[in-house]
Amino acid sequence: MRLQFDEEAAYMEQYLRGYIKEHHMQQSAVALEAAIRFHHGQKRTEGRPYIIHPMMLAMHGIALGVAKDDDDLLAVMLLHDVCEDCPVSPEELTVNEKVRQGVRCITKTRREGETKEEMMQRYMEDIRKSKEACIAKIFDRCHNVSSMAGVFSEKRMQAYIVETKKYIYPLIQYVKDTYPEYDSAVFALEYQITSIINGLEII
Repeated sequence: MRLQFDEEAAYMEQYLRGYIKEHHMQQSAVALEAAIRFHHGQKRTEGRPYIIHPMMLAMHGIALGVAKDDDDLLAVMLLHDVCEDCPVSPEELTVNEKVRQGVRCITKTRREGETKEEMMQRYMEDIRKSKEACIAKIFDRCHNVSSMAGVFSEKRMQAYIVETKKYIYPLIQYVKDTYPEYDSAVFALEYQITSIINGLEII
């Protein structure tokens, strides 16, 4: 399936297809096809095709160097929302177990009887079980924070900022401590997230 309905999405798809082919990234090739297929017809809050979001994560990961030659990480970035937003389970994805585990860990689910706080605590613990999920989650939050102004209601935006400070900043510190090879990229992401949040809080 190829994208026909949005110039930006079509450009990103073409770029990623070329990059993935050039670097012989088998998992990412499967992941891109699956992401396009499962997110087909879905829209972001601002009305743009949803597929732009995972493709943006992948391109951002390549640009900052963390996913430029990491097939598994790039695949998790592309698939990070598929099992949460689409009728498919991690076990049904035709990728290797490392990618499947990353997607499994980054997929938020709510168990019967769980409070939102309990769900979030368990979710963040699950993310730490996969390096790929950790990195993808930080990129995910960076893109979401970057695109929420003028789209989220003020109440939702404030709640998202509180959630970011409570859960994402500790994850960022965990990645710095556990995976120092990502320190430069994570610093850039943290700087962007913090700059946006600080600007919004002033307003």
